[in-house]
Amino acid sequence: MPHLIAIEYSEAQRRQLKSEIDRLSKAGYPLSAKYDAETFGTWDKLFENAIAPGLFVQREAIVVENAETLDAFPENLSPLIEDDKADTVIILVFNTDTKNLKTIAKSITLIKPEAQVPPWKRKDWLISLAKEQGFKISPDAANLLAESIESQEELRGEILKLGIFADGREITLKDAENLSFDEGGRAMMMFLDGVCANNPADVARALNYLRDDFMLPVLTAITNRLRPALIISLFQGKYADNALKAAGFDPAKKNYAINKARSALKFYGADKIKIFMAEAARLSFLEKTSRAEGWQGFEAIIWKLMAKV
Repeated sequence: MPHLIAIEYSEAQRRQLKSEIDRLSKAGYPLSAKYDAETFGTWDKLFENAIAPGLFVQREAIVVENAETLDAFPENLSPLIEDDKADTVIILVFNTDTKNLKTIAKSITLIKPEAQVPPWKRKDWLISLAKEQGFKISPDAANLLAESIESQEELRGEILKLGIFADGREITLKDAENLSFDEGGRAMMMFLDGVCANNPADVARALNYLRDDFMLPVLTAITNRLRPALIISLFQGKYADNALKAAGFDPAKKNYAINKARSALKFYGADKIKIFMAEAARLSFLEKTSRAEGWQGFEAIIWKLMAKV
């Protein structure tokens, strides 16, 4: 009789699946087959074909893709489900949630989507992730990746790629700049640095490329970049340092994000930074309504920030 492992859909799902297959293989459950759920059509037929290992193995693991196409799990099969010591383990891979397994949720192993790391913790998360993988990354490089790449799964891949390239030395900011960004990524960096340095020419060149895609990720990136500037503009002295630390920035250390934020403050002043961040919040809200302003609204607040008036 089988034990069931169900993996809900998420961007980390393929990595979670590989991890489970590797774990089971080490525990004596070699992968014997991969199927599409439509091959069986019903839970009964799936169980008929998978309730016992093959002739030449004592234990085995089976992967069933598109498990959401099967109906709700039938009550009559519930007694056949075993714990994780069963001879056969069926890994059910879903393109949705696992609501068709609701009635047996307590009897199976359910792998949920990976928790999302909040923006203010991503730099430290990346540093810890690099350490777990046997690499070392500089805070500046980690901060650049954290503020420029939204997908956690993509960030994992970047750490692995950069760590292999660094070959034992620390992953530097220059490594991240040179290896982790395609033309679009380099345009994003040019845009962010151009805003902080009050360089309208770079900002205009970057926008020519960026406006071919969605606006909201660019809005998120610039607000993340200017968040330390907002904090510094709202607090004074040690209170600013404490607020920066609470937000994940250590002002006592050389910090890429804080350096860029201080540059922006020097050019625009506290009041313009506050106004821009408020307008960015308004724009973000409108993007989720029928009154979205899109790139036109975004460029209006950018040029308003950078205007020398």
